[in-house]
Amino acid sequence: MTPPSTKPRIAIIGPVYPYRAGISHCTVRLAEELARDFDVQIVSFARQYPKRFYPGGSDIDPTLESRRPGQARFTLDILNPLSWIAEGRRLQREKLEAVIFVWWIWVWALPYRVLLGFLRGRTKVVFQCHNIADKEPARWKTALTNGALRTANAIVVHARTEADEVVRRLGESARARVTSLFLPLHELGGEAPSRAEARTTLGITHDNVALCFGHVRPFKGLDIALSAWKGMKTPVLLLVAGEVWWDDRATYERLIDELEIRERVRCDFRFIPDSEVATYFAASDVVLTPYRHEAQSGVAMTAFHFLRPVIATAVGGLPELIRDGENGLLIPPEDPNALREAVEQFFSRSDRRAMSDRISSELGEYSWRRYADTIGSLLSG
Repeated sequence: MTPPSTKPRIAIIGPVYPYRAGISHCTVRLAEELARDFDVQIVSFARQYPKRFYPGGSDIDPTLESRRPGQARFTLDILNPLSWIAEGRRLQREKLEAVIFVWWIWVWALPYRVLLGFLRGRTKVVFQCHNIADKEPARWKTALTNGALRTANAIVVHARTEADEVVRRLGESARARVTSLFLPLHELGGEAPSRAEARTTLGITHDNVALCFGHVRPFKGLDIALSAWKGMKTPVLLLVAGEVWWDDRATYERLIDELEIRERVRCDFRFIPDSEVATYFAASDVVLTPYRHEAQSGVAMTAFHFLRPVIATAVGGLPELIRDGENGLLIPPEDPNALREAVEQFFSRSDRRAMSDRISSELGEYSWRRYADTIGSLLSG
């Protein structure tokens, strides 16, 4: 018979595999690292979103089924308040030292508040925030988010701009509860093939490849990248890999034809499962994040995992991550001409090998061990 654990008991509430996207990866990795010092249980979702709030396809990646955490229970249904109450009662019985609520969208404000109502008064509440502001903002979303954040003993964000946003929303008194941490590496996709193997797999014959990866949503600026390719003097393939939300595929296809860049753009408008992620990053030379706004970028941290430099707009937390000329290039937002010039510079004048070497030498700065040590100190303090 296994003796009971003597480690402090905590719970993490958030998405995990086989739910797709970087936030699930982050929840799993955080749980793995915290398990060194804590008895960790994971509470995840029987249903993550109402369909209308997830306008892509399925939110499940079947290739991640084998990585489903064994200690996770998939109990919370966004459309079933009885599941919130049942889980709240269970958390109450567990007598937890702390609970980490993974925060990335306003949808979970009410269920989280219900769960919080069942916790013992001495249970520490930590919100790990991937985003403070909603990608498609509205006043009522802001109000729901602010109400949830006010319940936290500690709020973890991934950029100084996000810390400032919390203080702007909740007042100066909230500053003492906010910890700004780096976003750790996103070790997605398994082992990477060689560049040549990846390009053969994808049928790419171009010498130069720039990658736009992930969900195609207005804030990510694919239209800016496409406009930048008009007049591009250096022969570079723009490789777009990701699922288009809100049925906007025709809009992008029409823009490609209007700009007359069809021969220099390849769009794989579909969800890219984890089993294919490494192939797309290995096939690329540089990764583009021409975002209009963003807290921090999981795509950029995936690029760094594969030692790929990033050309990013100077918004949100990206300037904290991308050091111009060292591990990538920074450009102003909403500026296709600046993006075009940066791509030209990268392929014609930048020391691309030095950039990759710099990324490789700094990977330890973004380790999950360092990140979890800080989170652990918040849980124990």
